[in-house]
Amino acid sequence: MDHFASHNPVAPLEHDSALLASQSTPILLGLAILFLVLINHAIFIEGVTSLHNRFTVPCFEQRKRLVSRVFLYLSISLLVLSHLVEISIWAKALVLLGLVSDFYAAAFFSGSTYTTLGYGKELLPGSWDTITVIIALSGMFSIAWTTSSLIAMVSMFHPGRLHNPKTGA
Repeated sequence: MDHFASHNPVAPLEHDSALLASQSTPILLGLAILFLVLINHAIFIEGVTSLHNRFTVPCFEQRKRLVSRVFLYLSISLLVLSHLVEISIWAKALVLLGLVSDFYAAAFFSGSTYTTLGYGKELLPGSWDTITVIIALSGMFSIAWTTSSLIAMVSMFHPGRLHNPKTGA
């Protein structure tokens, strides 16, 4: 049997296929979770934008500055919550995949990676470390998306500063 396996022309192909599958599985699963995270973020952004347009803008236009700021701060809190939910999605995925046994360790790792802080020890085995890059990409993209939404929301409170921050003109 060993003699046949050593002369089997398909053996290297089977080995390469297994190697490719073992390396592509983390990437494909990571991309699937990335898609879920971005859908979650889109839903949060839509909801917060709707809240802002329905409550913050009318209060601001009616010169209810304090009330409009309360709604703005509520919107900001919901955007922060969106990031915490996304970190939790990554953490839960790492636990469900059996890559990290403890949710709190997975949450710390996911949060550190999502924010690209990179603080903490490497928890993922072997080729699964490629998910780290995908988690960081999801965090960078989601944080940039949140930033652009916040700029749009806050700009109504400081219309003059958009033109010239020193003179207000």
